[in-house]
Amino acid sequence: MPENTYKINLPWTEEHEAFCYQHHIPPAAKSLWQWLMRQGEIAAEIEPDLSEFNAWVEKLRGKKYTHNYLKQMFELLQNHRVVQVVKQYSWKIFKLLVRPLEWLKPPKKKREKNLHNNNSSYTLQASNQQSTDAGIIQQQHSNSESNRELLNENGIHYDAEEKEVLERPTDEIKVALALFDIRGAFEKILNPEGWIRRCLRGRWWEHPRNYGLLTKYFGNLNEWDWQELFSTS
Repeated sequence: MPENTYKINLPWTEEHEAFCYQHHIPPAAKSLWQWLMRQGEIAAEIEPDLSEFNAWVEKLRGKKYTHNYLKQMFELLQNHRVVQVVKQYSWKIFKLLVRPLEWLKPPKKKREKNLHNNNSSYTLQASNQQSTDAGIIQQQHSNSESNRELLNENGIHYDAEEKEVLERPTDEIKVALALFDIRGAFEKILNPEGWIRRCLRGRWWEHPRNYGLLTKYFGNLNEWDWQELFSTS
């Protein structure tokens, strides 16, 4: 990473500190947030590599964060809407947006008079918001149903309420099923539903040994471009 990256003026304020305090964001996640802010303009797309952040951390504290802990800190920022992932290339490389602090604040309440005077405008906004929310829910439902059908076709069954599995990207479901087959499938795995859940949760395909096995498994079939999506390089 260019050395002058760290010379970019960091727009960090007391409000950011207050946000971290209110939402129990630990120092590691706060440092990651600040580092991401230095990678480009706020609310503009950037493509950071978390391994570079870890290298920076190692210079400062003499020790890197573990793979799993770094992922947890990044996911924490996602959960608090600090970052919005546009595309994920691997566990450590993303195309994302760092949100401005104003975007994270809850909307201010309008005075009753303003609400009355702008009733039609707010009605339209509410209608648009409801339509957007309905579209998101419909998309999630559609993705869950297709994932559930895919798993059923492979003899693995989940209730519709199993959102942790069913709402994952379909490509992840497919690569987990491939790894399940490599590992002996039903002949060697007694609890396939639990195995798939743990595989998705731990992203086992990113382990170098599993990645090598998957490469041999798929060969030149290219059922989907999984090497681009799950590349460990």
